[in-house]
Amino acid sequence: MVPPRATGGTAVPTSVFVALVLVIWVATGFGAALFLGRRGYRAPQWWFLGAVLGPLFVPMALERARSEDRVVERTPLTDETPVSAGAVTLVAGVDGSPESDRALRDAVRLFDAAGSRVVLVMAVDPDVVEFRDETERDRCRALLAERAGWFTAPRPVIEIVSGRPASALLDVAVEERADVVVVGRRGRGLSHRVLGSVAEHVTRHSPVPVLLAGPATG
Repeated sequence: MVPPRATGGTAVPTSVFVALVLVIWVATGFGAALFLGRRGYRAPQWWFLGAVLGPLFVPMALERARSEDRVVERTPLTDETPVSAGAVTLVAGVDGSPESDRALRDAVRLFDAAGSRVVLVMAVDPDVVEFRDETERDRCRALLAERAGWFTAPRPVIEIVSGRPASALLDVAVEERADVVVVGRRGRGLSHRVLGSVAEHVTRHSPVPVLLAGPATG
């Protein structure tokens, strides 16, 4: 006996069904990679793994995301030069971007003459620490040392931190009892919508005033 045919609809072609499954698969993996990106993992290979593994990548991302923000290196390691009475302590985020450099130059202009205590902070991907990427760490050290030269005495403290840039910067600000946080305005277009803005997070959550600067114009 031949079963009756279904009525009232059209069967979905196999190719459309397969395409839909692939889209959901990749979108799930990209969602997990986006979650990791917000936790500080910005390397392109996480997006590739997300696209390939799809939902299988979710538990891996959740496990990775449990890593905490932490200070990787701090210089100087000994007691810093005492600052003058009434001088402020400022914590500045450094990433080498035009916005970050503009913020640092504004900080030099506004605070350096007063002999303020300066802490320069650069955030690295947790993978740099886990896989001992000395090339990237050397690049960070060189960039921080060069930017520290923009300030006069006392010598700035430089720190390399691992994890989410915004929250790591705020953690250092609290630890150092900062009076002001200095950060460049970044995150335009897609990068702002997808990964979020470090500056936006800092300005929303900082317990102290924030000096925010964009790139130089003209």
